[in-house]
Amino acid sequence: MLRIPVPLKSTSEPFSHPLSAKDSGALVELLGDWQIPEGREQAVHDMALAGLNQVKASTEYDDARALLTIVAFLTALAGAVFNRFSSTYELPRWREMTSHWEKFWPALTYTMFGAYAVIVATSAYVIFGAMKPPSHDWHRGRGPLSKVPNFHSRIADTQPQAWGQNLVEMANDSAVGRDNLTAHYAKHYILETYLVADQIALKLRKAAPAVRWLQLSMLFLAGFIISYGVTLIIVGAAPK
Repeated sequence: MLRIPVPLKSTSEPFSHPLSAKDSGALVELLGDWQIPEGREQAVHDMALAGLNQVKASTEYDDARALLTIVAFLTALAGAVFNRFSSTYELPRWREMTSHWEKFWPALTYTMFGAYAVIVATSAYVIFGAMKPPSHDWHRGRGPLSKVPNFHSRIADTQPQAWGQNLVEMANDSAVGRDNLTAHYAKHYILETYLVADQIALKLRKAAPAVRWLQLSMLFLAGFIISYGVTLIIVGAAPK
């Protein structure tokens, strides 16, 4: 019979604030001092890599991108409709609306589309900010972390020959005895897994308000369509 795996437990308080240099540095020091038991390097490596791949596959924040695509299509369609509307009905002044109440409907239609455009633009700005490439710069201003450097952002800070030489030396050392190369990459994967997970959580927190705003913008888009239809019925389709 299959048994439900025991969930990972932590004795610390729930961690919800953004990852700081102190927090990530503590993880680096822990991994740097850890000696993976000889003969277990490959097993730890495989589990760490599986965890990293699972975290990288967690693309829930991509829903915001898909939502932006849908909204972009609707905005283009609404823009074409609004272009036709603005070429038929001019924006009435207040005096015209007070003397001719039917002029209220074109004004309302302009207002609905304007509110929709502003909300969509603001939401897109926030989502684009959340989707920008992450930068793990916690090592800036700190000493070199040669034991477990950041797996993806520290590569660009290393000379190509030095990077390759480091791997060659570890591979040669792994020929006899402890598999230092596999253990080295296992530590990289463990560190990067946490950093990527932190970035995904940060993106979700940043994009969440914008997603709610986009949901609200659909109401204004619906109001624009309804008020346009009422304008056609009450005011008529006479040109300016």
